[in-house]
Amino acid sequence: MAETIPINLTPAPPPGISSAILTLMSWLMWIGWIAVAAGFIAGAIYFVLGYSESARKFLVGAIVGSIIMAFYSSIINALVG
Repeated sequence: MAETIPINLTPAPPPGISSAILTLMSWLMWIGWIAVAAGFIAGAIYFVLGYSESARKFLVGAIVGSIIMAFYSSIINALVG
C-alpha cells in the first residue's frame, strides 16, 4: 500500500495583492465616512431651510450609513487583524 504524505497548505493572496486590497478597503472606508458626514451636513442645511421631510430622509440615511460604516470597520479589522 502507498503511504500518504501530509500536505499543509495555508491560503495566502498573491504577492502585492494584499497591500492593494488593504489600500482599496481604506479608501472605501474614507469615502463612506465622507458620505455619512455629507448626509448629516445636507440634512442640517435642509432642516434650516425648512425642508423638514427631505432633511429627515438625509439624517436617517446618515444615521443608517454611520451604523453600517461602524460594522464595516469592525469587520475589516477582524479580517485583517
